[in-house]
Amino acid sequence: MTRRVLVLQTLGQPHLFTPNNALLTLARRLDRARYTLGVAVPREGLLTEALRRAGAEVFILGGLRTYRRHDALWRWPAVSLKAARLAWRFGAQLIVANHAELAPFARAAARLTGRPWICFLRQADRPPEYYLKYGVARAAAVAAVSEGAIRGLRVAMPAGTILPPTRVIPTGIELPEDGVSSDRLLRSVLGAAPSDRIVGAVGLRGVKRPDRLVEALGRILPTFPGVRGLLVGDLDPVHQRSLEALVAQRGLAGRLHFAGRQASMAPWFAAMDVFAHPSEREGLPKAVLEAMAHRLPVVAFRVGGIPEAIEDGVTGFLCPPGDIEAFASRLLRLVTQAEEAVKMGESGRMRILERFSAATMVQGMMDLFDSTIEGRRLRGA
Repeated sequence: MTRRVLVLQTLGQPHLFTPNNALLTLARRLDRARYTLGVAVPREGLLTEALRRAGAEVFILGGLRTYRRHDALWRWPAVSLKAARLAWRFGAQLIVANHAELAPFARAAARLTGRPWICFLRQADRPPEYYLKYGVARAAAVAAVSEGAIRGLRVAMPAGTILPPTRVIPTGIELPEDGVSSDRLLRSVLGAAPSDRIVGAVGLRGVKRPDRLVEALGRILPTFPGVRGLLVGDLDPVHQRSLEALVAQRGLAGRLHFAGRQASMAPWFAAMDVFAHPSEREGLPKAVLEAMAHRLPVVAFRVGGIPEAIEDGVTGFLCPPGDIEAFASRLLRLVTQAEEAVKMGESGRMRILERFSAATMVQGMMDLFDSTIEGRRLRGA
């Protein structure tokens, strides 16, 4: 008889998902002889379609979104009760909050059903209030994408607090198929000459700080006029106008391309020569891992779980948080030293294969499911 695991999942952008979505990778690779995976989401979307194709059972659970205190008085009891009823119908032996922001719902459903629950941390560098608000330490077990994320939990807890078992399970990446090192057709569409070097970034939300990359490219331009920028991701109109104004101020007009949201990232990674990740806080950014899988050297700030992915001087460069001068210097080195950039890119792909493979992630998740369920049984629940 298979063990049935119910995952609570947000769906902020129903029209968007990436092939390296960790939950989708889990659904694809989970041992179906041992587990049946159910996923509760607030609404339909591209991810739900992909999850069903991967063999997961998908359930629509209205109101399942980030727990916020201002509406918790009415939404938390209602959603928690619906989650508990779903867990009973599904026959769940384990409930998983796939993001800490859903932990209050998972915790309540677990108490109502007498089942254990797991909280998955995907963020780091959060204030102590974050972990306390969501009751992370009350889970039967806590998993995280990085040691940095677990460290935040340990720091947040009052002295003497006994934490549940914790485990780091890094995001697993499906390696892209081998191919040409760059997409020349796309590069020509972007207006890049063969001698130009494209610095790319993915994810343009405020916390990702694309403005820092614009500043860094502006500092590189006088020394290396062949540098170009490629920014991929959603931008609200106000933020885009602000960035475009900064691009003009730094003399980058016509040299930086906003690609918008893309359903497939492979050709865009292939068009890049260097990957930049100027984010101010991270758990373990999937975009960085995907860039490494595509043989791109990475320049990033030393925050959250990023140092667990990037080996400084081997697969890319780590810079002091917020130090734009250092960031620009490392980018300049990689766009002017092509052989070093290629060598670092190859080392990055090997690091993904050795430490961040999809198979390793899924095995880690299955081990965690087993130990949590068995631990609950040993306690007589």
